[in-house]
Amino acid sequence: MSRFKTVAPVMVYIEPRELSELKRYAKSSKKAVSQVVREGVSMRLAGTEDPYNRGLMDGLNKAMELAQTTKGSQMKFPSGKSFGDLVCDEIESFKRERFGGEEQQ
Repeated sequence: MSRFKTVAPVMVYIEPRELSELKRYAKSSKKAVSQVVREGVSMRLAGTEDPYNRGLMDGLNKAMELAQTTKGSQMKFPSGKSFGDLVCDEIESFKRERFGGEEQQ
């Protein structure tokens, strides 16, 4: 069976800097660029259970905890939100962007 009957073509746009890094990484890993991309997609579709994403989520959750419990973070702004609340809002926004709105804990 032909290789092209076992895979489907997909076009993605990445920044030129990322393309250079991707090509360099693929060459040093002795893999095709498309193989590296397939592995990356597989890791993302696997969810947060892979060690990298789990570690990232643990770190973000710890940062939010510290932002809420640090003494200086309780300072309130005219909006009524504390500094800690604003930091946590930004971290939540990052989590939504990165993990597609999934609620991760």
